[in-house]
Amino acid sequence: MNKPRPFRGWRIVGVGFATQAVCIGTSIASFPIFLVPIADAFDATKAQVSLGASVFIVAMTLSGLFVGPLLDRRSTRTIMCVGTILTAASLAAMSRATELWQLGLLFGVGMAVGVTSMGPIASATLAARWFRRSVGRAQGFTNMGGPAGASFFAIASGIAVQQLGWRTTLLVYGALTLLLLPAIWGVVINTPQDIGQWPDGDPQPPEEAGTGGDEAWTAGELLREPRFWLLVVPVGILMGISIGWVTHIVSLGIDLGIESVQGSIILGVGGAVGIAGTVTFGFLADRVDRRLLLGLIMGAHIAAFVALSGNESAAIFTAIVVSLGFAGGGTMPVYTALVSQIFGRASFGLVMGIAGMVLLPFGFAAPLFAGALRDAHGDYDAALLLFAGAVALAALLLAGLRPGPRVS
Repeated sequence: MNKPRPFRGWRIVGVGFATQAVCIGTSIASFPIFLVPIADAFDATKAQVSLGASVFIVAMTLSGLFVGPLLDRRSTRTIMCVGTILTAASLAAMSRATELWQLGLLFGVGMAVGVTSMGPIASATLAARWFRRSVGRAQGFTNMGGPAGASFFAIASGIAVQQLGWRTTLLVYGALTLLLLPAIWGVVINTPQDIGQWPDGDPQPPEEAGTGGDEAWTAGELLREPRFWLLVVPVGILMGISIGWVTHIVSLGIDLGIESVQGSIILGVGGAVGIAGTVTFGFLADRVDRRLLLGLIMGAHIAAFVALSGNESAAIFTAIVVSLGFAGGGTMPVYTALVSQIFGRASFGLVMGIAGMVLLPFGFAAPLFAGALRDAHGDYDAALLLFAGAVALAALLLAGLRPGPRVS
């Protein structure tokens, strides 16, 4: 008698962790480390270089409109492999750029599409398909890759850029990204049913109790659903502001007298603490009201931004970066667990793709506004207060969300 295959879900979670760690770590998480040396190399302002992060968010969001639905219908493994190759090629080409616009195009478009195809949306979609009872924990471990990659690559980038230069560092990152291909191809499977298994490793199909089930949504139905907007608008604001914050962390540290390498280490420690935040909030998402968890995360951001405004202490800056690393690490597992709860699994990629459009204006504007306000005022105080006000608005909107089963 043949033994049943070991449940593959946790191996897939492991691959999702790795892809997120590399693609997030080498892209938006490392951007703050490269901001100052690239601005110096091309005699550009911080606002001009920050435009690359904004373009990245735009392209990643727009590509999500196509990649998300493809993940629901096509081979996730193939899509992730294509994204990995595109990300690696963009990093290698960036190392040879001779004009600032070339870097903007390769990072803002090439890497954005690659990250969308191989990173958080793809791995979160897989976790939603392979787990139901433990979806919060699975999403927590999957999304732990983001802060883990941010922690490692922030520190590595600070050291590598100083020792090797930013061009050689990008080339090394491109080669490292390609190493993910064998793991993706050998492990990733679309659904447990494809190999005769069931979510969570159960021996039989689970009951659909109080979830969105496997009934697919159309784009029109989502756009007419109030719960969609009450979830994705607040989260879009929070994520957009987080992007603006992370983009300028090292620059803000330099304003406080913290050297670039030391700033990258502080950013890395914040990312490491984010790992604990991701696991903690992922665990709690299976047991506690997920709206409450998101509200706590938003409250931590508001308090931190207000405390940083007018702050001149490097010690306080360090403490806040670390604390926000923990809180920020919880955003994705709680958010994706809520998406699964309300909208189910059959349309998970579609929901995430369309929801990305809500992130777009906030993710685009936050880095630019922060850079422009810094250039205009000589400090980040105004930007930090703007961030606090925006997240407070997000918390008010989230209070109106009432998760529940789909209403016909």
